[in-house]
Amino acid sequence: MGQEQRLAFLAEDGLDDWRVAYCGPVARFATGSVRAGTAFATDIAAIEALAEHPALIDVRPDGVIVRVVRDLIDLDDGAAGRARAISAVARAHGLTPQPQRTQDVQVAIATSRPVDEVLPFWRAVLGYDDHVGDDLVDPRGRAPSVWFQPLDPERPLRHAMHLDLALPREVAATRLTAALDAGGRLAFDREAPQYWTCADAAGNKVDLVTWPDLPVPEDEPASLEVLRLGRAGADGAGADHSTGEWDGASALPEAGDAAASATDAATAPRTRPIVAAGPAELEHGEAMFGAFREASDLDDWPVVFWGPTAWFDAESLARSAALAAELAELDGADRLHLDLRADGLAVRLARDVTELVEADLDLARRVSAAARAFGMQPDPSKVQTVQIAIAAKPGVPVRPFWRELFAYAEHGEEDLIDLDGRGPSLWFQGLPPEKSLEHAFHLDVSVPRAVGRARVDAALRAGGRIAAGSEDGGWWTLADASGNKVDIAIWPDREGPR
Repeated sequence: MGQEQRLAFLAEDGLDDWRVAYCGPVARFATGSVRAGTAFATDIAAIEALAEHPALIDVRPDGVIVRVVRDLIDLDDGAAGRARAISAVARAHGLTPQPQRTQDVQVAIATSRPVDEVLPFWRAVLGYDDHVGDDLVDPRGRAPSVWFQPLDPERPLRHAMHLDLALPREVAATRLTAALDAGGRLAFDREAPQYWTCADAAGNKVDLVTWPDLPVPEDEPASLEVLRLGRAGADGAGADHSTGEWDGASALPEAGDAAASATDAATAPRTRPIVAAGPAELEHGEAMFGAFREASDLDDWPVVFWGPTAWFDAESLARSAALAAELAELDGADRLHLDLRADGLAVRLARDVTELVEADLDLARRVSAAARAFGMQPDPSKVQTVQIAIAAKPGVPVRPFWRELFAYAEHGEEDLIDLDGRGPSLWFQGLPPEKSLEHAFHLDVSVPRAVGRARVDAALRAGGRIAAGSEDGGWWTLADASGNKVDIAIWPDREGPR
C-alpha cells in the first residue's frame, strides 16, 4: 500500500517542489523572516483540502518546511493535490522552493526478542504512537520515527541501533562523497541506489537512503543512473562485488555523468555554517539556561536539550497559524522556531549561532502573554526533545563524518545540530579505552521535570528496567528487554517540584 501510493505520488505532474522522505512528501520554501513564514502558513491552513488532512508546518527564520502527512505510509490519493495547492500558495507569495534542504532521520532498534516484547517499552519511554505494526512515530511530528529490526537470536546484539538518513535523490551522491572525504567508509553498496550503508572511523553505521524519493519502481534500474555511483576499476580494487562490501582502501569514484553535470544548487557544496556555537557562546548559553530555570514566572517554558520550549493547545491548524501570525509581530520574533500542528503550536527559542540572550527571557514572557490573550492554554507536558548519542574511542575522529553526511553544524566540542531544528541533535560520547564499543548508539529523551518520573514509571510497567541514574541526578538510564538503552533526562529543566 505505501509503495503503491508513493509511486503514484511521484508519477504526478506539478510536484517539482516536493521530495519524499520517511515523513512522506516534504517541501521547503525560503522566506527570509518569521513574519513572512507565518503569512505563508496562514494561507496554507486556509486551503479547503487540508481541513480533513492538516499539513505539518515548521516556520523558521529563513524558511518554512511543509509536510502533507505525518509519515510515508499515511499517503492517500489526495496527497498530490494538496501538495500542488501548497505550491500554488508558495508561488503566490513569491517564495523559492528549496527541495535540496529536505531530509529525514529515522532510528532503527535491533532486537533479538519478538518486536511485541520491546515495542511497548519504547512507546512508553518516548511518548510515541503506534504506526503500521513495527513503527513508532512522534504524535506531534517533530522527533525521528522509530522502527524495529528483528535479529537472529543467535546473533550477538552489538551496535543495537543504527540511523537511517533519507535524502532527496539529487543530493545523495554529493552528500555521500563529502562524508567519505571526512573520514567515513562505504560498508555496503549492493543495494545502491536504493541505499548505501556508511560507517564512521569507529565503526558506527548509518544507512543513506533514497528509496522513498525514487521516481520509478525499483525493478527499473536503467532509469536510476542519476544516482548510481561508479564502482572500482577493472581490477576490482576497493570493492568486493560478491558481498557488496567496500573495504575503504580506495577512494570512492566520481558520481555518474548525470550527477556530475547537474547545475542545480542541490549538488553544490554546502552553504550553511559548519560551526553554530563555540565555547564562549556555550558558556553564555548555559548561564541563560539557568536564568530560565530560576524565573518563577516562566512555567510555560520547560528547558530541554534544545532550550526553552513551550506548547500551546489549539483546536485546528488554522487556529495555530493565527497565533503564529500574532507571535511573528513581536519584537525579536525572528529568534523563534514555530511548529504548527492541528492540535497546537510549539514555540522554541532558537538554539542557534547566537545562543540565548537576556532579551529572550522577556520574549518568552511576551509569547506566553500573547497566547493567553489569544485564548490558547500552555501544556508543558507536551514538550520533549530527542537527541542521539554516538559513542567513539578517544582519538578516533568521527564527528566530521556525521557533520558532512547530515549537513549539520558544530555546537561546542561534542554536539552537532540541525539549524532547521527538525532533525535530532547528535551528541558524541567519548568512551574509556578499556570499554568495548557495544551499543554504540543510544537515545536521550529530554522532558520537563513534571513528567519525568511518570515517563520512567510507564516504561518500567512496559517491560523496561532502570540500568543507572536517579531522580536526584536528573536522569535515568533505562533498558528494554533486549538491553537497548535510553536516557530520560530532566536535568536541563528547573530544580525542585513543579
